[in-house]
Formats: sequence, structure tokens, C-alpha cells
Amino acid sequence: MSIDRTTSLPVEWEVTVEAMAETQPRVSYLDPLALPEEIQEELQPYFQRSLDNWSAVPRFLRMLGHCPPLVEMWMLFDVKVRQAYLEKDPEYVKVQQLVIIKTSILNHSINCTGHNVDLGRSVGLSWEQIDLLVDDGWKRSDLFTEREKAAIRWAEAVTTHRAKEDEEAFDQMNCHFTERQIVELTFICGLWNCSGRFDALHLMVEPPDERIRFQPGSPRSKDDSHGA
Repeated sequence: MSIDRTTSLPVEWEVTVEAMAETQPRVSYLDPLALPEEIQEELQPYFQRSLDNWSAVPRFLRMLGHCPPLVEMWMLFDVKVRQAYLEKDPEYVKVQQLVIIKTSILNHSINCTGHNVDLGRSVGLSWEQIDLLVDDGWKRSDLFTEREKAAIRWAEAVTTHRAKEDEEAFDQMNCHFTERQIVELTFICGLWNCSGRFDALHLMVEPPDERIRFQPGSPRSKDDSHGA
């Protein structure tokens, strides 16, 4: 199994770019340029911050915006726990993206997978590495370090509710990550298990050219022809 280079989703999911454009959510996507008056003052600063951080206000935030405190929480997390590492520890950002992508694929989350495959590519993950996350190919591959494999295994165990009893998986995490990083990666896995559930509201990922991206200056893959 592999990832479709056009959609950044597993080929077997058979999701087309046309389907991304014709989304019909159960809850409306707020228009960043025409916010309801009763939440405009509270929400607008966070939508602007999304534009500053990601060059877009993704559909996920436009849906989440019906409850502005949730957008505030998400944006704080993004800034403090993800983007803060872009310059000081880009290899750790790659690990974060591996955790997010594996979690998203396990949950069959179209929105989370599409965005984070592109973000993973932008910080240096190869198509071959991401292909291996679709099933168990990563376990036998030399394209991942032992540190990366420990994080992927942990994401799988947390997502499938096996981590509590999997001492070997936790021991591997202890070998490669600090306690802070273990907490962060476990939380990231849990948070993307949560955000993936917004597929219940028929949240659909944007077409590839409308997705979020790390801002210029973040590490990028030298062979990234996809542009995200």
C-alpha cells in the first residue's frame, strides 16, 4: 500500500481532489472574512494568528471556531509544542510528524492525514517513509532510525489502546526520549486521535494547493516537488 502523490492520502481510500472541493460538512465552516458578530472579537485574533503561522485558516479551525476557546487552545499548542521546535530541533519535528501521520492513518482520518503528510514532507520525510506508515512496513525498514521506530510503535500502541500494558514499547521510548518528550509525544498522539474524530462532522481536507504549510525558513525536503 502507498500514498497517492496527488492527494497525500492512502491510495486505497480512493479520495479524489474533486471530493475535497465538493465537501458538505455537517457543521458549517466559518468564513474568516465574515465572522458572526457575537464571536468576531474573540475569534478573529486566532484566525489571524493561523494566517501568520500557517498561511491559511484550515477548515478544521473554521469548524472548531464555533467554540472560540477550542481554537485558542489549539493555537497555543501549535505554537508552543510544534512550531517552537522547527529551528531548535527539526529532527524532533520529524518524529512528531511521524506520530501524527501514523495516528491519522490508523484512524482513517482524511483531514488529519492529508495535512500532515504534506507537513511531514515539508520537514524532510520522504514519500518512501510515509508509504511505509500505511501498514507495518516501517517495522522492517532501514529508512527509519530506532528512535523514529520507537515513536511510531508508541503512536500505534496508544491509538489502539495497547500502550498501558506494552512495557517493551515504553522501554524503547525511555531509551530515546526525555520525559518531557514522552509526555509531548503521547499528548500529540492523543490530540490527533481527538481531532480525527471530527470526521464525524464530515470534515474534509482541503485540496492540496489550499492546505496549511510551515512558513519559509522551516526545514524543507530537498526533493520536495509536491510543494506542501
